[in-house]
Amino acid sequence: MDYSHRKQIQNAAETMYQSVLAEGPLQEMKRDLEGWREVLLPLTSLLRWDKPFYPAIIAGVTSFLFLIIWFTDMSAVTTISLFFLLVGVVDFVVPHLGPKITGITTWTGAEEQEFSEICEHILNIQRDVKDTWSGLSTMRQQNPKLFFFVIMGFLTATAWIGNLMDNLFLTYLLVTFALLLPGLRHHKMANKYIQPLGNILLKLRQGAQNKNKDN
Repeated sequence: MDYSHRKQIQNAAETMYQSVLAEGPLQEMKRDLEGWREVLLPLTSLLRWDKPFYPAIIAGVTSFLFLIIWFTDMSAVTTISLFFLLVGVVDFVVPHLGPKITGITTWTGAEEQEFSEICEHILNIQRDVKDTWSGLSTMRQQNPKLFFFVIMGFLTATAWIGNLMDNLFLTYLLVTFALLLPGLRHHKMANKYIQPLGNILLKLRQGAQNKNKDN
């Protein structure tokens, strides 16, 4: 069954049941990522380091792309434009060619369960970001002095680091770390170093939740 036929069946089913069942956040996320599900499974496996050579693949691909940017000496505007151009092409191609790229032609119950877990994880990340932002807003209203010193200290530190290092190299380190972080967390290799930051974010989220309860 090709992608277009499968999408028609899915749209018909959604039209039939939308008046009966209310769509929850998880179902909505799964519907939005329906075309990406065959790609999300191997991509998640890569980011979790399910095989020992996956970190080398991540670091190698990232290094290769940044070497191209460094060798061609592209401007920031050109780099950003090409990045979003690539994102647009991938977003258009993957839903149509996902099964052919990954080799996943049949969809089993185990794969559906893993897909649901991935969507739940994405929802949790979205909630964490929203709660952190809300916590910062709460800190700004309830303790503006602490908010000022926290934000000014963070911006001063990042400005100092940015002045010490080449911007492209610093971006390379940040992108590589962000891509390796899911595997580090999955294998509990960086808990000792990430835990202090996690405690700060947890306090911010708790502050946001307490504010919501008061309201």
